[in-house]
Amino acid sequence: MNRFLYYGWSAEAIPGYNCTDYKPLVPNPNVNVLGGALDVAYGIIVIFLYAPTVVVFHRQSRLACFKIMFFLGLFDIGAIMINSLVTGFLLMNGASYCDYPNFIYISGSVGLGCWCSACLTCLVLALNRILDMVCPLMVKIYFRGYRTCAVLMAPILYGCFFFLFTSPIIFSAEHQTWFFDPRTMKGHYKDYTNIPHTINNFSLVFLTCFLYIFFCLKVRSQFRKSFRPKRTARQRQIFLQSTLLCLIHLSASVLYVIMQFVEMPKFFTILSQYLWQLAQGCPVIIYLLFNRKVRAALLVFMTSSSQDKSSNYIRKSADNRMMLLQLTPSQNTTTAVRKLTENDNYLQCKIHLTQGEPPKQEETIQDRADTEKREL
Repeated sequence: MNRFLYYGWSAEAIPGYNCTDYKPLVPNPNVNVLGGALDVAYGIIVIFLYAPTVVVFHRQSRLACFKIMFFLGLFDIGAIMINSLVTGFLLMNGASYCDYPNFIYISGSVGLGCWCSACLTCLVLALNRILDMVCPLMVKIYFRGYRTCAVLMAPILYGCFFFLFTSPIIFSAEHQTWFFDPRTMKGHYKDYTNIPHTINNFSLVFLTCFLYIFFCLKVRSQFRKSFRPKRTARQRQIFLQSTLLCLIHLSASVLYVIMQFVEMPKFFTILSQYLWQLAQGCPVIIYLLFNRKVRAALLVFMTSSSQDKSSNYIRKSADNRMMLLQLTPSQNTTTAVRKLTENDNYLQCKIHLTQGEPPKQEETIQDRADTEKREL
């Protein structure tokens, strides 16, 4: 991205990214309306599920794990916007780099930065969970209060490094996925190799998988002494969550690295694209399916929102009915007013004025007239 800014906000001005020899194909054989529509639909569904979940994580951010998952959710949403929504749009139009050079260059930089930030955030989350089980004192030292935000500055800066100082991924409609090679010069794919991305995909992802395996073994050792069905089910859930996350991330990482160096069949390039989409979208699905605390917090959030709307409606209705309840000579008038206005100081004063036998309508009007004369 720094070269994009250096060469005057123009991707075509960057050496190796010019499109002087590009000739659009008519008709375009790379148009795939169905595949693009499926990508867009998947992206919309994942963002629809992730948005309220991220809000719940923010509200529960007093706990370090929820704060980490909040940042992970932001990175995943950013990546989903690129690898699903943008990819679907480009695929429906059969567009490659030279059709929208600036748009694809910027989108590729954003998608790469979000992917790498999410990888390091997953590693931080795994470390937090292991330290919480093995050494809770270290969790208090490094993940207490605003110290968690200081730790999470590492994934943010890490992603900014890839966004600004490394080669972006470029969409190829022919292969329906993203490569580092813009395909503007045949036989020069090695000139576009992104070594930091290769290191990221092998080191961080493998290390995260190793930590999750260690986490599962630690959970098993703690539950070994107990044969209660609930603990056994909890152990299976943790193992299943970790296994799914590791397999999807590992498969997407390895395939994306291999296809940058080796010419692979189109089936594998499309599979790598779907695995990338799944790797960024599966966390929210796993949270909602297997994490009881996240489901409970999301349920409380949704029900509290609906209760707030109901209470606002009741409060407005109470304001409109107040005079009618006060002037109606009924034995239940005082009780009705108290129920509708129990949290309103002004209307509570009205309750004190109407205690005892409800006054007649004529007497109430006369008292009001006497009060107005005194004020005059």
